[in-house]
Amino acid sequence: MNVTNLTDEQLMTRIAQSDNQAFQELLYRYTQRVFNLAWRLCSDRTEAEDLTQEVFFKVWRNAGTWRPQAKLETWLYRILYNLFIDTRRQRKIEPEVLSEDLSSQEDSPEQTLMKKREEEEIQNVLTSLPDRQREALILCYYQGLKAKEAAEILSVSQGALESLLFRARQILKERLLQKN
Repeated sequence: MNVTNLTDEQLMTRIAQSDNQAFQELLYRYTQRVFNLAWRLCSDRTEAEDLTQEVFFKVWRNAGTWRPQAKLETWLYRILYNLFIDTRRQRKIEPEVLSEDLSSQEDSPEQTLMKKREEEEIQNVLTSLPDRQREALILCYYQGLKAKEAAEILSVSQGALESLLFRARQILKERLLQKN
């Protein structure tokens, strides 16, 4: 059977039965998304790769515990978030500034430099936010999750998430305006 046409629920049922082909399809569908969130959370490529790999190890081992009432992507992000919190508690380190190449082939060197500086300023301010505010922003704005999904991942109410986002946006705005 062609696994590319299976729903997430059908994939997870087959993965719970140790179906390698279904697991490979799950990896194809979700690895990049999980990695992107991991990278945003920890700002370290190697750590993000390790976290992503560990998420999928946990999925393979615990596929039978997933319930279709929860969106699979949200469940994956929750596993990742828990792993991230655990590693942060173990190491007690501050995340480094995320450096992404923001240039496109059409940008001049000056434009590329300006974009890099702007991104560094935003990352510095983002890094300085309290953990929960930063995590809420990453989930909602960088990962594009809905408030309900982000709240579920962070184990807070939707109202609490909206409060975290409001405070985080205020702090970002104030600190970025101070720099200009």
